[in-house]
Amino acid sequence: MTVIERLYDNSWYVAHASPQARAELAADVTRTWMDREAALEDAARARTVANVSPARSALALSMGNASQAQHDRAKARAAEAARCTDIVAGHAFCVRRETGGGGSMRVEVSSCTLLRRAVLSVEGKGQTWCATFHDPQAAYRDTFSTVLGTDGWEALHTACEWITTGRL
Repeated sequence: MTVIERLYDNSWYVAHASPQARAELAADVTRTWMDREAALEDAARARTVANVSPARSALALSMGNASQAQHDRAKARAAEAARCTDIVAGHAFCVRRETGGGGSMRVEVSSCTLLRRAVLSVEGKGQTWCATFHDPQAAYRDTFSTVLGTDGWEALHTACEWITTGRL
């Protein structure tokens, strides 16, 4: 499996949602950074030796470039895993919550692998949740709004279900 396939595979996001998996990704970033620093040091040493062969210098520079690429890939994997905040019904989502005065709240829900997203809002505690759904791949209309009821958890789960299935 390539890095690109992993970045957009839901099971990869779900597997890396645990704190232990995120710690392993962070350790991988640190390890690749240390490898990169060692490779850069070797390349610098190869350039300063008086009778260095061009082949050794080229090899040292190549190793430096490879370690830099490995470090960049590790950072990208860690950043992608950190982007997903919640797992709902086996699917990875990024959920951002903003609270306002008087108990109002706005919740943005987007899939880590699909293009659909939803914005939930409520005016105050005990009020009705309203949702705006956006599907850029929809055949007829890409955005529509609806009312989801007063239960916040049910509203969130309904939005997540719509994002994964396209049905309310």
